Amino acid sequence: MGPATSPTETFVVAVLVAVTAQMVAARIRFPAIFFWLVAGMALGPYGLHVLQVESLQPALHTLIELGLAVILFEGGLNLNLKALQQHGRVVSLLLVFGPLLNMLIGGGALHLISGLDWPVCLLFGTLVSVGGPTVIMPILRQVRLNRSISAILASEAMLVDAVGAILAIVMLEVVITPEITPSSRVSGLAPSSVKTGAVGFACGWLLSKALASEQWLKDMELRTIATLAAVWGIFMLADSLSSQAGLLAVLVAGATMQRMELPDIQRLRHFKGSLSVLLISLLFVLLAANLNLPMLWDFTREGLLLFVILALLVRPLTAWLSSLGSNLPRKHVLFIGAIAPRGVVAAAIASLFAIILQGSGRTDGQMLQSLVYIIIIVSVMVYGFLAAPFSRWLDVRGADDRSVLIIGGGHMGVELARVLGGDREVRFIDLNAEAVATMQRGGYLAVRGNALDPLYMEITHAEEVSSVLVMTGSSDHNLLIARMARDEFHVPEVYVTLQEEDGQKHARLIHQLQARRLFASPYNYSYWNAEIHRKKLVHENRTIEPDSPLIGRKLSGVRITAGVQPLAIIRKGKSLIPHDDIVLQEGDEICMLVRPERVQEGQPLILPPVSDNSVAEKGQRLPG
Repeated sequence: MGPATSPTETFVVAVLVAVTAQMVAARIRFPAIFFWLVAGMALGPYGLHVLQVESLQPALHTLIELGLAVILFEGGLNLNLKALQQHGRVVSLLLVFGPLLNMLIGGGALHLISGLDWPVCLLFGTLVSVGGPTVIMPILRQVRLNRSISAILASEAMLVDAVGAILAIVMLEVVITPEITPSSRVSGLAPSSVKTGAVGFACGWLLSKALASEQWLKDMELRTIATLAAVWGIFMLADSLSSQAGLLAVLVAGATMQRMELPDIQRLRHFKGSLSVLLISLLFVLLAANLNLPMLWDFTREGLLLFVILALLVRPLTAWLSSLGSNLPRKHVLFIGAIAPRGVVAAAIASLFAIILQGSGRTDGQMLQSLVYIIIIVSVMVYGFLAAPFSRWLDVRGADDRSVLIIGGGHMGVELARVLGGDREVRFIDLNAEAVATMQRGGYLAVRGNALDPLYMEITHAEEVSSVLVMTGSSDHNLLIARMARDEFHVPEVYVTLQEEDGQKHARLIHQLQARRLFASPYNYSYWNAEIHRKKLVHENRTIEPDSPLIGRKLSGVRITAGVQPLAIIRKGKSLIPHDDIVLQEGDEICMLVRPERVQEGQPLILPPVSDNSVAEKGQRLPG
């Protein structure tokens, strides 16, 4: 590939590289930020020079600011306020002690190592206090942690960006305007933050009302574009009122909109999430390509030493102080104290500040940028590789082996949930409003939406469940959803229903996915849902007796009478999900939905294979 000489070529090549790196990261299940950094540095001016970032230099400042605005707004829009309320004290203390200790201890360490001025060192400390939801979220999804830990780490990562950015802005002004003392700038921080928060809240409320009215914004395409324009408008307005206040304002606006009753908030989140991912990946590739690699290499030793101090002293101390007085178990505190990756916001702010410092005539901007990037690279590698084994060692993994997510089952899914819900946590995604309402009235987590959109799996926290049951009326859709559950959410067990004619057609794909066929027989979605809707089915349980010829048989090998649908197998008090390879045992209780006439006739509902008919004729007892 030849060098991209024009700004257009550089931009397009950067997008292609960013998306390719994202695909590779998804394939090997590792945070994409690492591959964005490697690709950007390899293709930048100090590598192959395919990306001539200098052609974008005049617009890089603007691109960073607008990208950060969308990223933080999307973070506020997806902030789990319910989880934040449950763990608000711990998260709040993390947001206080984290930036403060990073600034003081991290900055103090840099001062001792390099001899730089205190304001510059404290600026470095604030830069490395900024977290990274773009890094922590893939780690949380891959490791499948306890929900409390996941909620705390995710909430901290979302909010610390704004807190760290505000402190960094304060220290930047102290560095570039020495006549302003830190104490005088900090004293004006609280009023400025309140004013910025009020602007963000008001703008978020007004935007929500405009979207809810649907008088001017009826089309979904127009609503998303208008929201994007409003986000940038909020950013510009807040920045005009107080220097560098736009980041906090858009975060507050996003969090405000989350609380409003918008009919298509999920679609809006999906659009903003997709745009945010594109901007994040593009920014990282361009910023990495713009790095001064010789300077990065020169400060590697100092950067590694600073990372060790931050990882082994600052973060554990932050976690311990934040957990005082809480009911968090000690092993949860240890894990929180061992995880603190930095991401795109830290990189973008460091790069933005390097440009500002260079413009003000200072020569230490690139050094700070290099040190921050070293911290980012090492933290991604260390936490990305060690999070899973450390979580196993501390036993803080949160996947409940009894939890199940039922997708697209309609009325049959509701009946299945009622049977499995006796000893399992059940979650539910469906387009059928009546089925979703029924599940919600029963106290289940149920969401109306199309599971082909990964957003709905995120809402139901599919990364936490141990089993996903996909049972829509389309075999092709079922397999697509199953692949997403396996590849993106790392669900250990995936079950799919297949229509009558699709069993052999999709057998190879099911094997590749390591999925299982639900119910161990072809499934007629329309028939069973119609029968349940008309109330033409009853629940029936049968127990396998000691002399039954079904003992030792796989469920796929027995004959299930027409009008009979197994829902679950109860074994030693625990429900098992029926699938092809489950082997029937003595004492198993088979829970079924059946047509009433089948029960009245008193005939067996499940029969052994045809070859065993002679056994049945000799008087062996069958369930029935």
